[in-house]
Amino acid sequence: MKKNVLAIHGSPRKNGNSDLLLERFLEGIGKRKDDFELQIKEIFASKVKVSPCRECNSCSITGECIVQDEMQEIFEHLIDCDFLVVSSPIFFTTVSGYLKAIIDRCQRFWVLKYEHEKKIIKKARKGILISTSGSPKKDIFDCTKKVIRAFFDVLYIDYLKDYTFNSVDKKGDILKDKNSLEELYDFGQNGNLFI
Repeated sequence: MKKNVLAIHGSPRKNGNSDLLLERFLEGIGKRKDDFELQIKEIFASKVKVSPCRECNSCSITGECIVQDEMQEIFEHLIDCDFLVVSSPIFFTTVSGYLKAIIDRCQRFWVLKYEHEKKIIKKARKGILISTSGSPKKDIFDCTKKVIRAFFDVLYIDYLKDYTFNSVDKKGDILKDKNSLEELYDFGQNGNLFI
């Protein structure tokens, strides 16, 4: 059985803490190749050319986004995936600007679901959030969780779980936390990820 996994790296810092956690999770999923025909697609938000939403309301009329850039391809991956994992460090209590631009462009999906009542995504699926913050405060992730919940909602994705890590600021700090890395690996390998 074929399963498409989409992983979106929200960090602009390659091999930063949220990147390392996401990669460890994907290593765990990779161990499932005996159970599924897996296709894993990784998108690095800081590397793709995605303009911010213009709030032009064209999608309210046509159901399509008028802006032509790499988001058109990302739309297809978001529609086709069976599991979505999103990672991001905290920037001013929410996801990075690169990731937020991708999320905001999904206004098209909100319009299709709530204004047009048109379901172009035919399958239920699951997703998780991985996030890191230099702050020790537990509520630092509250805004990010709300953003991801709204993002998943318009994509008909069940928000399965989030993995959040405090006091992780300098590049490589998460490598000191072997238990967290192994927890993500184990969840990738053994978690109930697919509907």
